Amino acid sequence: MVPEKHSFALRLSWQNMARQALAWCGLWACVSAWAWSQHALGTWQSLQSMPELQGVPPVKVETLASFLRAQGPALEAVLSQQEQWSREHLRNYPARPEVLAYRFDPSLDDAALRQRFLHALRVNPQIPLPLFLQLPPHQGATTRPELPASAISTLARDNGLEGTHFVSLSVGEWVPALDVIASAADEPDYGLDLGLWEDNGTDHGRRYGFGKQPFGNPALAFSSQAPFHMGFFHESPVVYAAAGFLRRTFPEYRVHLWQTLARHAMKTGHDYWGWRFSGWALHYVQDLTQPYHARVLPGVSVVRMLGIQGLDLLGVSTPKNKAITLVSNRHLALENFQRHAMLTPWQAGQMDHPMLKVYAPDPQDAARLPWSELSLRDGVAKEAASLADEIDALLAQSFPAQFVSDPSFDFGASSSPVNLFALVTQQSPSGAQVLSQRLNRLFANFGAHSRAWVRQLYRP
Repeated sequence: MVPEKHSFALRLSWQNMARQALAWCGLWACVSAWAWSQHALGTWQSLQSMPELQGVPPVKVETLASFLRAQGPALEAVLSQQEQWSREHLRNYPARPEVLAYRFDPSLDDAALRQRFLHALRVNPQIPLPLFLQLPPHQGATTRPELPASAISTLARDNGLEGTHFVSLSVGEWVPALDVIASAADEPDYGLDLGLWEDNGTDHGRRYGFGKQPFGNPALAFSSQAPFHMGFFHESPVVYAAAGFLRRTFPEYRVHLWQTLARHAMKTGHDYWGWRFSGWALHYVQDLTQPYHARVLPGVSVVRMLGIQGLDLLGVSTPKNKAITLVSNRHLALENFQRHAMLTPWQAGQMDHPMLKVYAPDPQDAARLPWSELSLRDGVAKEAASLADEIDALLAQSFPAQFVSDPSFDFGASSSPVNLFALVTQQSPSGAQVLSQRLNRLFANFGAHSRAWVRQLYRP
């Protein structure tokens, strides 16, 4: 039997090693802040044939300031109730400082009113929020003026926006609700959640009360959005005991906030903003269908993490660096494959292509439970987390080794463009078909959970 004092020391040693092993997960997270590409395309495919949306009329475009002025004090109550809900229902929720509580002041000009609202929401106050639509790849010429990506996003990098067409909308024009929600579903990746932590070096981050960034590099702007777009709800108890910071992920907060505003906007006749807020909520739902956003390190067991970290403590850092690179590369490879698997047939007008049809409704939709407050955690994220190790192994088997099994290659830092969908298809058409079929479960989940969330908009 191990003497009690030695047993206690042993437990402390393992706990310390576990903490350090999980600490390096943050290095991985800083390059994995994005989940799926082309949320807009996936949303169009997922929602366009929903019976609930067939009779939805076009919506009238209005500015955010117009919505704020029309709703005035009503929004004070809505956001107060939302804050109370968050404090009561969300674990590890960082309460909003009282000084940021929304207070409507009709004497403010439009810019100041907008800033006050964005501060109350605790989002990046520099987000442009123009009146815009993203055009589907196969859509023909339009008379609307085009917008550059810089008019939509605060990010210096394009985040996969090359070749994406944005057009400006005019106040008072009528546009399809589906186009509004689909365009908005990409928007949270344009800078909405950047710089919100107190150690991000921004004025708003110091004011918002979220504390220090729990993981990732706080000096890298695009890394700061990760804790809002990831949900590590289903890790091993050992992982949580060693790295409690992984519990500080807040997609549930964002989904409920945008859902609350969407419902209010729709109930009060501001359908344009109702559907736009809905698109924002959908983004976080869709992000958690990506296994690399629901598990810290797919394919790496806790025991292996501890072993790797033990070597690192002895000065042997190569295994740790390799593990981080490989998981990051597979995450980015999956995103690359998904993006091109959608864009390729869409750009060719092949709307019946299996890689597009998989997002559409199917008979299994009816078997899914209705959306609830627990669905994001215990439905979407749990499902993705359960598939993570299987998907990680599948990518290692199916993609060229350079991109997923070579730790000397950094996918995120590579300047050479690659289309993994085309590359795998060219090398082995039958292999590409098998890979697509096995990944279809992820893409079908993207569509099914999107529809489940939209259906609950109509419930009281």
